[in-house]
Amino acid sequence: MNSMVSRLDGLAEVVRQHRTELVECLTTVETRSTAEVEVTWLSSALAPQERAVTWMDRRRGVGTVYSALPATLPVYSFLLFALAPALVGNRVVARPASASRHCVELLAALGARSGLAVQLVEGPWASFVDGARNEADAVVFCGSREHGQALDALLPEQVRLVTQGPGVCALVVAADADVVCAAEVAVATRLFNSSQDCLATERVYVAEEIAGPFVDALVTVAAHLKVGPNERADTRVGPLLLPEVAPRWMGSLEKYGDVLRPGVRHAVDLYDLAVVRTTAESPVVLEETYCPVLPLVVYRSDSQLREMLALGDFALGLTVFGSPPAFGTLDFAHVAIGRPLYAFENAWAPFGGHRFTTLVRTPTTRRSGPVLVPYVLSDPA
Repeated sequence: MNSMVSRLDGLAEVVRQHRTELVECLTTVETRSTAEVEVTWLSSALAPQERAVTWMDRRRGVGTVYSALPATLPVYSFLLFALAPALVGNRVVARPASASRHCVELLAALGARSGLAVQLVEGPWASFVDGARNEADAVVFCGSREHGQALDALLPEQVRLVTQGPGVCALVVAADADVVCAAEVAVATRLFNSSQDCLATERVYVAEEIAGPFVDALVTVAAHLKVGPNERADTRVGPLLLPEVAPRWMGSLEKYGDVLRPGVRHAVDLYDLAVVRTTAESPVVLEETYCPVLPLVVYRSDSQLREMLALGDFALGLTVFGSPPAFGTLDFAHVAIGRPLYAFENAWAPFGGHRFTTLVRTPTTRRSGPVLVPYVLSDPA
């Protein structure tokens, strides 16, 4: 057994022993159903098929990697963007988001027991940037487009950089789709982690011929949602970990279109799902992320759908129910037909999107699109 698999096995065993503790910790920042899925993904990533990770033993790290972690899905993100670079021999300095830092600290402590040490830092964003600029050989950043662009400009050109910005995902419901199945997936994927996830469905495009039946199915599915505290097993929408994103949209949906289902505000950080029928050019379609509102756009032809999907600055995932459009998948990097994108989750597969979603920068290349972080932050041994 190679050393990489051995190290993963060691951490996997520790995670198995502490699964309940990890889930309980995560329910302080996300629903119990999300926490169970997150720890399952983490466990699966730590027990991959050997061929998925044997290449790592033929790689060497580039040196010191600074990693800025997202607040959401904190332990899985820690694996993807901090532990994975450490596995190929990098020294990793990670800055967890303050809202979920305690979850990262728990997994970091478990990782240290298995010999996978990652240094955690806190403090102002400017301090992290200064450290990265002066010390890092590579940087991983998960967050806003603006911060990613600032890092791109500030870091010396020899520093490798991977940025993962907003992940905008679309769901297409074609004229021959099973509208009930499509509605169930649209609601479930919009509300994964209470809507605060990069693979969440941010907008739905439905063929005009079936718009009525689809809306009826969507509203029926949404009527059975459980909204409440994270600790309850049946809660599907809990308090938002990042509540500041909601007021812009939830308080004035009527100005964007026909509100098919109002997003009731139950508490300062707790909202029910809202559904609004709008246009492809609407700000709520092109700009909204991380908020439990589902914009619905009706299209009349494949050519019109193509123009609609080409709008906007971000392109991550595309899900299609019914016959795929004749023009293909455009520049969406992750595509699912008849199933949710979450069904294909794989920590050891490249991840990312086009337009301004992902930037991969090395001394010799600059591109958008999917990236396997530990690979691009290492060289042949």
